[in-house]
Amino acid sequence: MERLRQFLVGRFWNRTYAAGEYVTWPQEPVVRRRLNRRVTGSPDVWPIDWLAREWIPRPFPRALSLGCGEGALERDLMSKGLCGAIVGLDLSEQALGLARQKAAEAGFGTLEYRRADLDRLALAPESREAVFAHQALHHVRELEACLEQVARALAPGGLLYVDEYTGPSRHEWNRELLAGAEEVYRALPASLRRRRRLRLPVDWRDPSEAVRSSEIVPVIDATLEIRERRGYGGNLLSVIYPHLRLDGLDDAEREEVLTHLLDSEDELLAAGAESFYSVVVALRPSDGAG
Repeated sequence: MERLRQFLVGRFWNRTYAAGEYVTWPQEPVVRRRLNRRVTGSPDVWPIDWLAREWIPRPFPRALSLGCGEGALERDLMSKGLCGAIVGLDLSEQALGLARQKAAEAGFGTLEYRRADLDRLALAPESREAVFAHQALHHVRELEACLEQVARALAPGGLLYVDEYTGPSRHEWNRELLAGAEEVYRALPASLRRRRRLRLPVDWRDPSEAVRSSEIVPVIDATLEIRERRGYGGNLLSVIYPHLRLDGLDDAEREEVLTHLLDSEDELLAAGAESFYSVVVALRPSDGAG
């Protein structure tokens, strides 16, 4: 069964990357500005820039990137001088091929990419000063083992940075949990809705999707010392966005629709809803620290 799971996950992501750029809701400019504000306090300051300002007094000599995909995060870290060398790990050979190609084109010779299953990590002790995981851990079934390996790989005082879907796991989703987003969706003009009802927000073609997402933060907390957690919503946008018909709108109309949904999401978060997406900064305590 484990070999079948690995085959299905690898096939899904190979096909995804072979089809071209993987576009998601945070890539909408108006959405990105709002997410930046929720994490960093400014629409113009990206989370990695906030991380650099608050948590990276000097470049990390050796870093690791989990679930690197086609390598956008590693290239960003290198272009900003935040890491001396990075190894990116991913299960998809298609993604790794793209990452290597783009790293070479950008002239980043200290970027290295390797195939690895995050459910079966084996990392050398104290071999990294930083580990990054961007939308990767919600695909990990063996969270405890994975994060124990991360803690093992970090040098004392080393940093784990996670930008992740931490909302309901795939087995937790049901129509009742979807009711709030469904109400907001149905209030939109019919011309904007691709379907009559929302689908549960899990891509069932990928057996790793959101496999234990709601447990990510507790497992990090049990393994390392969480120093920051900044939720940035997604409770409505991530669920509704795939069902929107936006192609026929001009830029102003598109922004108006998305701003309405973002404002509704802000109200939901202000009322106490826990964000579906989070940025987490955790440290391995220095030797002798509590």
